[in-house]
Amino acid sequence: MSIVRSYTNNFEVIDRTTELLSIPLQWDIINRLGIFGATQGVTTNTVSFEDIIENTAVMTDQVRGQRNVYTKDAVRKLRSYPIPHYPIDGFITPEQIQGKTAYGSNDQADTVAAAVARELARIRRAHAGLMEVARAKLLEDGSIYAPSGTVSVNYYTDFGVTRKEVDFVFGTSTTDIIGKIEEGVAYITDNRFDGTDTITGFVAICSPEFFANLIKHPKVQTAYQYYSSTQEPLRNRLDSGLPKGTREFIHGGVRFVEYRGLKPDGTRYIPSGECRLVPTGLTEVFSSFAAPALKMDLVNTIGMEAYVFQYNDAKGNGISFESEANLVHVCKRPQLIVRLYSST
Repeated sequence: MSIVRSYTNNFEVIDRTTELLSIPLQWDIINRLGIFGATQGVTTNTVSFEDIIENTAVMTDQVRGQRNVYTKDAVRKLRSYPIPHYPIDGFITPEQIQGKTAYGSNDQADTVAAAVARELARIRRAHAGLMEVARAKLLEDGSIYAPSGTVSVNYYTDFGVTRKEVDFVFGTSTTDIIGKIEEGVAYITDNRFDGTDTITGFVAICSPEFFANLIKHPKVQTAYQYYSSTQEPLRNRLDSGLPKGTREFIHGGVRFVEYRGLKPDGTRYIPSGECRLVPTGLTEVFSSFAAPALKMDLVNTIGMEAYVFQYNDAKGNGISFESEANLVHVCKRPQLIVRLYSST
């Protein structure tokens, strides 16, 4: 037993041989799936792009010498979206450090440097969580993440498109699962339009309930019953760049990934019993933008994903931290996000 002095009772004996630092679990599966490209910095508080849909002329035969003039121009529209502001601050006081032992130690005093490092690590985790929840929100319902209501944008509404939905009807044993998968894939392929990006694959981000119903469906079990044990997704949790313990498998040309992330209110990022099918490789379609921090010396500079500023109190009463992110995640083709679900 290690004996240390209590901070509330000078005569109390406390066993602190084993100390556990509980760090909230961070979900960054969406960030690892290759759906979004690298964050692009901008100098303004809005991000704008011109949405251009080209019209392709159909050439027909004509009498020699007769011309076939094509006059239909491309459909063009300038779209602009505000970039939400996400601040998070912190403060360290002498009381938090004075007379305390270092984390995981029984006899080493805590230090200001260690306290600062912990606070910065906490802030970094908050920024990582923001990136994940904001992208999950876009995939969930096609909107910009702004729970306080400072921004209200839904890409389905703005682009005037209806979300494609595919009912897998898991309650029926004869449901053609491959046919359902192909329905979603075909819809994405038919609606991607021409562009510089190329679809490199398809990923389905599943709630645990959807994933469980999928892998136990008779059609799926039959399809995989001859897989070797090292590849069998029904018996193994594969590790292929995702957090350890994440279940995934490929079926019908689609990579199905189980996503167990929870919001602070206990609900799932991907609604229970649902899944989102999206293409990968279209980083111009799924884009992230960062604006500069609200500081005079950063006006009109290229934005970064996160900012942290540390201030020492002039009277020596503590250290304060001001941190912020100014991020927006844009989907230029919201019809490429397909909702998969089961009515039974």
